[in-house]
Amino acid sequence: MRYLLPAALWMLMITGLSVMPAPQLPQTPLLTADKWAHATVYAIFTWLILFGLQRKKGAKLSRRQIVVSVVFAALYGILMEFVQYAFVPGRFYEYADMLANTMGALLGFSLFVPVLRRKQRIQAEF
Repeated sequence: MRYLLPAALWMLMITGLSVMPAPQLPQTPLLTADKWAHATVYAIFTWLILFGLQRKKGAKLSRRQIVVSVVFAALYGILMEFVQYAFVPGRFYEYADMLANTMGALLGFSLFVPVLRRKQRIQAEF
């Protein structure tokens, strides 16, 4: 599981930031710095999960692993929004944040595609 340690640490950071009491900002349109921050955090999270799985010795990522990784990151982002609402005073969930987290998970996958292709090309050369 050591190969997933960076993703696990990133997930702890996400959790810590998500449960910190903070003054809630008013709901805003989709394309704001806050939404970009959500998307970026979850893109990195997804990328780290996929990178960790790929680095596992002798592992080749299956479609199922990729889909499960992206869905896990997106669902975790949605869960964190509900956790904020239910357990953190002064915080609530926003559907726009859930969407930004999900889009970030998809972005993380799309940024990982070149890494997958490069590894497959290197393996094909041997």
